[in-house]
Amino acid sequence: MSVRSISLHALKDVIEEIYASKSKFDRKCSESQLPRETVEQHLYTYLNQKYGLKPLILEWAQAVIAGVRRYSSEDNDVAVFGKIMHHEIDEEFRFVQRQLKETVQELLRVYLRGKYQTKSEEEILGILHKKMNMSVQEAEWVDIVKYMYNAADAVSIIVKVREVIKSVSAERPKPQARSREEPTQDQTAIPYHHFVKVLLDFQLSGHEKFLQKFVQSFRRVDSDRNGVVSEHQFRCLLRLIDSGKSDAKINQLLDLIDPHNNQMITFSECVTFLSSELVALMGAA
Repeated sequence: MSVRSISLHALKDVIEEIYASKSKFDRKCSESQLPRETVEQHLYTYLNQKYGLKPLILEWAQAVIAGVRRYSSEDNDVAVFGKIMHHEIDEEFRFVQRQLKETVQELLRVYLRGKYQTKSEEEILGILHKKMNMSVQEAEWVDIVKYMYNAADAVSIIVKVREVIKSVSAERPKPQARSREEPTQDQTAIPYHHFVKVLLDFQLSGHEKFLQKFVQSFRRVDSDRNGVVSEHQFRCLLRLIDSGKSDAKINQLLDLIDPHNNQMITFSECVTFLSSELVALMGAA
C-alpha cells in the first residue's frame, strides 16, 4: 500500500493540531490523576479521535511519519516534532523555539524603530512584516545575533549565516544580461525565514548536546523504547545519572513526578523534573 503524501504546510498544520490536542488531553489526565501520554502515543489518540477507523488512523500515522522524515532537514518545527516523537528531546522544547521566533521578531522591530525614528509605529510594523516576508540586511541580522548570543556562539552563527547566504545565492537563477539601471542583488542579505532557521537549528543542536548523556542513560532503562519508564526503571535511571542520590531524595522526586503512583513516567517529564541533575550531568567529565 502506498503511503499518503502530504505537503510541508499540511504536515505543519497536523503537527500543531496534535500539540493542541495533547495539551487538552494532558489537562484531562492531570484532573483525572491519570498518566500523561508521550507525543508518539498521542499521535494515535489524536488520529483515533479525528478519524475513528483503524485503516484511516494507520494511513495518516504513516503519512505523518513519512512527512517528518522528508521535511525534517528543511523545516526546524518538523525536525523538533520528529525528535520529540523519538524521545531525543523533551516536548516542552517546542516552547523554547517559539520564544526564539518571537524574540527575533521583536529585536528586528526594535532595530527598525531605532533606525527610523521619525516613522510611526504602524509604518515600522509595515517595514517589519515586509522584511519578514523577504530578507534582512547584514547590519540587521548581525545586530540580532550579537545581542542574543555570547561572543563565541555569535561567531559560529555568523559563519553559518554567511554559508547559507552563499548557498541561497548559488541557487538563484543567474540573469543572462543586466541593464545599467538594474540594481545588483545584496550579497550580504539573507531571507528572513532562512535566518530564523539558522538560529533555531543552532538552539536545537545545543539542546541535543545538553541532553545527550541523559538520552543514553534513559535508553538503557527504557527497555521497550516507548519513552515511558516505571518507578523501578526511574530509580535505575537516577542511579545512572547521579549515583550519590539517596533513596529519600529519589522518593521525593517520585512524589513530584508520579504523585498518583501510575508507574508511567514519560521522557519529557523526566527532563522537566530532573533539570538540576541534567545540568550536573552536562558538566560531568
